[in-house]
Amino acid sequence: MSAARPSRHRPIELTPPPADMTELRRRRRRARRKRRLARVDLALGVAAALVLLIASPGLAITAVIAVLVLAVCVASVFVQRRTRRHAAQASRARHRAGSRVSRRS
Repeated sequence: MSAARPSRHRPIELTPPPADMTELRRRRRRARRKRRLARVDLALGVAAALVLLIASPGLAITAVIAVLVLAVCVASVFVQRRTRRHAAQASRARHRAGSRVSRRS
């Protein structure tokens, strides 16, 4: 006989997560991907600006070009955020409108 006591707890059955958890995980994964892409975008802009500063002889013109490149990168991040925000609001509005219709039926 073994000195260890048998466990009285039954093993937990593995069931798929509810749909709302799956949706939450999908949204988080998409948000991580977009943040990563924004960081890559910013890093590429900074790298291009540094290459221009180091490689070209006219520092004043290069500095202007580097500032413009960084401004374009920042503008692209803001446009992406704005687009994403508007898409999320439209999605929520459609979801609310769909739930109203189903309640009336």
